[in-house]
Amino acid sequence: MPEMPQMKKIPIEELKPGMVFTRTVFGDNYEIIAEPNTPITSKDIENLKKKGVKFVETTGELKGVVKIQEEVPLVDRVESSARELMTFYKSLVDSVESVYTNYKVNKEILPEKVVNIVEKVIDKISEVGDKNVFLNLINIVDKTKYLPTHVLNATILGLLLGKEINYPESKLKLLGTGILLMDIGMVFIPMSILERETKLTDEEYNKIKTHTVLGYKAVVQENNMSPEVGRVCLEHHERWDGTGYPRNLQKQQISEYARVAAIVDTYEAMTRKRVYRDRMMSFEAMRAILTEGSTKFDPDILKVFLRMMSVYPVGSYVMLNTRAIAKVISSDPISPFRPVVKVVYDEFGTKIDDGETIKLSEETKIFIVRPVKEEELK
Repeated sequence: MPEMPQMKKIPIEELKPGMVFTRTVFGDNYEIIAEPNTPITSKDIENLKKKGVKFVETTGELKGVVKIQEEVPLVDRVESSARELMTFYKSLVDSVESVYTNYKVNKEILPEKVVNIVEKVIDKISEVGDKNVFLNLINIVDKTKYLPTHVLNATILGLLLGKEINYPESKLKLLGTGILLMDIGMVFIPMSILERETKLTDEEYNKIKTHTVLGYKAVVQENNMSPEVGRVCLEHHERWDGTGYPRNLQKQQISEYARVAAIVDTYEAMTRKRVYRDRMMSFEAMRAILTEGSTKFDPDILKVFLRMMSVYPVGSYVMLNTRAIAKVISSDPISPFRPVVKVVYDEFGTKIDDGETIKLSEETKIFIVRPVKEEELK
């Protein structure tokens, strides 16, 4: 009888990514780690270490070590891309601020500059290809300049939503231009009103409402831009049930672009700190929008927004049933209540720099207990 090949034990410390063996490599309880002639990955080695496995076994021989292209973990991909985009984002904030300042001083919008900003965002979204990078970006950037950062963030959200709706580039440009200019009429509202720390009087609130009409006049009548862009300025505060302003339009009477703008404008505004109120958590803002959604916003567009953002938006924090606290790093359109999260504090409250990334839709025993306010992390 031919001699049976002997199992050889290989310590985990000796395993290297790319190692290829002539026979199957087994872990504990003969769990298959790598098929014959299939390279071992760094993820295989990491999983073995997490399980406390000390060695693997095989009857084969080491065939060689190959170079393998391993996928960068989602959390690393998101955080790395966000860092690279910080400079890009801040330059756009400055560009938007200059557009608004120039109109206030010279009554000139500079349409080419506005369209150029929108095109840059569209191109960058296509280049990066991962919406979660942008959802993280607008959450982590210091938002000290309220108006330019608000309209830029709303524009980014609007363009991401437009892509989810499958708008062609021509429609994305009109949508983005409209959202970027939707608050241009605000430049003539006195700062004493915009930064009031107490409740506005009816007269002051009515003054703020005029920014929609002023914006339409600035875009269409003074600068000869597209009426479709002007309607976003005029109608982004109209509501599906007719309770908005300035004309109490309802349903399809409202421009489709303005219906998109209404959702992203409301969400972005809710998640921003103002002098008269604290910022809402992303979860709270989503809950508020969903509560009003059936009456205030186009239900079809709202469904797409929910699918894009998830119930627990990217950048928000949640407590898991394990008592660990995690940061949402990616939404799951199939399971909006079960996003992808990264653990940032363990069950004892100890901060973790390189916590586990968990795809909750694949972990039936782990689930979200409640959202966590950022103040609770301090």
